[in-house]
Amino acid sequence: MGGMGKSSLVRMVHNDPVLLDEFDCGAWITVPHPLDGAEVFRRRLRKELGLARDQSVPEYLQEKRYLVIVDDLHSQEEWENICQVFYRQPGNRKGSRIIVTTRREDVAWHCAEHVAEWKGHVYELKQLGDGESMDLLCQKVYKTTDYVCPTDMEDQARRILRRCRGLPLAISTIGGLLANRPKTSIEWRNLHEHLGAELESDLRNITKVIVSSYDGLPYHLKSIFLYLSILPENHEIRRSRLLRRWMAEGHIAKNRDMPVEDVGERFYSELINRSMIQPSKANPGVRANHCRVHSILLQIILSKSIEENQLLLIEKQSNDVPQSKIRHLVVSRWKRKDEKLQNINPSYIRSLTIFGECPASLISPKMRLLRVWDLEDTSNLKNDDLKHIGELHHLKYLCLRGTDISKLPSSLQNLRYLETLDIQDTHVRELPSGVAKLEKLRYLISGVSFTKELLQKMGESGKVSYKTSLFGNIGACLCCNSSECCKVFNMDQFSVRAPEGIEKLKNLHMLGLVNVGTGNGVVGRLNNLTNLTNLRTLGVTGLSKKEGQELCESIGELKRLQCLEVRSDSLKFLSRMDQEAQNPFRMPRRLDSLRLCGDLSNMPMWISSLNDLAKVKLLGTRLKQEDIEHLQNLRNLALLGLWENSYIDTSLRFFSGTFPKLKFLDMDGLKVIETVTIVKGAMPELEQLWVNKCPSLHDDSSGLSGVPHLQKVNELLLKNCGEKENLINILQAQVNRHVRRPKFLIGKSIAPTSPTKGTIQQ
Repeated sequence: MGGMGKSSLVRMVHNDPVLLDEFDCGAWITVPHPLDGAEVFRRRLRKELGLARDQSVPEYLQEKRYLVIVDDLHSQEEWENICQVFYRQPGNRKGSRIIVTTRREDVAWHCAEHVAEWKGHVYELKQLGDGESMDLLCQKVYKTTDYVCPTDMEDQARRILRRCRGLPLAISTIGGLLANRPKTSIEWRNLHEHLGAELESDLRNITKVIVSSYDGLPYHLKSIFLYLSILPENHEIRRSRLLRRWMAEGHIAKNRDMPVEDVGERFYSELINRSMIQPSKANPGVRANHCRVHSILLQIILSKSIEENQLLLIEKQSNDVPQSKIRHLVVSRWKRKDEKLQNINPSYIRSLTIFGECPASLISPKMRLLRVWDLEDTSNLKNDDLKHIGELHHLKYLCLRGTDISKLPSSLQNLRYLETLDIQDTHVRELPSGVAKLEKLRYLISGVSFTKELLQKMGESGKVSYKTSLFGNIGACLCCNSSECCKVFNMDQFSVRAPEGIEKLKNLHMLGLVNVGTGNGVVGRLNNLTNLTNLRTLGVTGLSKKEGQELCESIGELKRLQCLEVRSDSLKFLSRMDQEAQNPFRMPRRLDSLRLCGDLSNMPMWISSLNDLAKVKLLGTRLKQEDIEHLQNLRNLALLGLWENSYIDTSLRFFSGTFPKLKFLDMDGLKVIETVTIVKGAMPELEQLWVNKCPSLHDDSSGLSGVPHLQKVNELLLKNCGEKENLINILQAQVNRHVRRPKFLIGKSIAPTSPTKGTIQQ
């Protein structure tokens, strides 16, 4: 039944990097209901596999070893439709696997026996036992695995657990509710009586346990939780997307003592603490940036939203479209011949959210009350589809992230109330001049996101050149390690040129990634950025040496700056800030996140004074041992990412007493590093250690030494580092003897990269 943990269990398997590395490709498909034939599933599978629309799925999978998750199958007929998509591929004898989750036993056995060549197996999840149920409840209530219920409360706990019938979701949800109430036997007895005696005999009414948790939410959380019905089942929700939509809809009011963003963060954390939403796996020491809603909870809030005539979902609802005042419209599976959209009165719509293909006919100036327009990752969106945008005068949230849009209309300047403009990972490279008139704009998000693959993307899009060094005259290319680079990185292709006057937007909290180079006639003097006194996040690129110095002077005046991202051919100008070290007001001391991409060569000394810094991600910085030591005493640093050519010494050493709060160390793409040494007493809080694409590591104990000294490590990853049989055996023995028995994840071996080639053999 729902809430048993089927999808959660499969997701744990699916996210295991060791397992995934054994397959050539994979996909996770949540079955849409109703499933109208095989084409819908085929289209989703093609998208998950990254195939073009004219590519055949069976032909692509013919020579692949693949893993496909089919989540939430309802009927045997659905399975037969899905089988058509694979044709005969499951029998290609390459070890491919399909995992199906379903609530129906007959469907499970039908999947296992329908095609003899597949040799299917059925695994039935059982309810939790009494001891397991009590452990889970205490974990949710007291936020620890070591707590035991007091004797006077244990009896009440057992009565509540009997109502939950061993259902993990029910226990987690009730535990979240109890965690926010007084922890007394009287309070727990009252809750037990509130659940209703009918649950004692009817397991199907277990959803009433969940409803009681919704009913127990304070008023300010009910509205924002109900708002989650807009997003599809099992959809991974980005925290920032959710918070900004809440703000645009007016669900979060400004607190006298707290900015609206902080109020939203608090509400988001409350929903997680109450187990109403499930945080996605986050790196240790860093908050979860994504979450999801369980299918049972979503069914509850979806039905409530539809009952109140607040939501129209063009996917699951009947053909009878209400003619009354629909406030939220979601189009998640649109057919070109579907006439339902034509019958909708758009004049009352407050939010429009589209998943999949975007019906251009729906984008109309008649949506005069529209506040939220979310088109993230929609397909077939054309520049001309935005021509009426300037007539949506109440619009506060506009998200075009991941679409093919390349130009914004000049009428954008008419959106006087716009708070969020998200055009990240689009083809937009220049904003219309009227953007500087959007006085209420708080979030301007553009350019290409900062990821491990950023240098690779830049190399792929670069122009062919002869004997041109990358990032200036650094002597070697970052993508192929050659003195004669095969590519030139064009920073302009990964940022947006902002218009003159953008420094007038005093309400901006986030700006980036923008090209602020004056050589392009873009912003003018960088010291005008000091006018953006509310700025929390800044991402810039396109800097010359002089402009870099101006940037240093500017960010020293941004007292509220928390996140800084700088990309440039050369970042050596950042060392200029060392000259200001004696004046504490010239330093961005509140920074908690720093992302740098480009040739830094030497780590500025001022970084060692940023004690609020929690996350540092470096890409192409070409640092050495002494530079890393500038970070070692930061008392709040929890995450350190040393990615692609960020470190160029052959050895890296972590000394005793250094990195006192570091929880996650991620070394990826350090192609010349040979030894990593962890001295006893270093990184005492480290929980995850990842080493990926470091093919030059020695295949002996010196390659990665000191793992036994990491007393709190629970995950060690060694992947894509070449044939390292001896090192793997040594680490495996150390892990086996470790007091915490951490997971040891080993990926496929690869051949070391040739210094004259830009790709890794896998």
